[in-house]
Amino acid sequence: MLTLFWLFFMSATFLIRIDVPDSRSIAHDASLEAAGESVLQYGLGLDAEINGENRIVELLADSDYNGACTLLQEALINGKQANCWLAKNSATSNPYGLVGSSSGPTVTVHHLVTVNSDAWTISLTLWNIGGGA
Repeated sequence: MLTLFWLFFMSATFLIRIDVPDSRSIAHDASLEAAGESVLQYGLGLDAEINGENRIVELLADSDYNGACTLLQEALINGKQANCWLAKNSATSNPYGLVGSSSGPTVTVHHLVTVNSDAWTISLTLWNIGGGA
């Protein structure tokens, strides 16, 4: 009886197969996050042309929101695209610069910048284009 039970149990485990999907690779998200972080550091590292701590702070102080976002979007590496969102103090984020639609999963990177007495949140929503990884 024990042998029959063992035979039945082993055949059932052989026939029953549960497929568990693999988890999403974090490399895809890490690539997008790294691209966003490096673009923000690039913009914050540029010297101001006239007055300010850096080029991004200067553009925000001059209310050139499209210019600030376009500067960041143009600095992205090939194969990546981003929407740029700006929020002043506790206001709602608004898109500036070139606005596109994602063709897959996205990652959003945020950075807080102070301009005079205002706190700005710069957000980049990034995604891959053209099959880039």
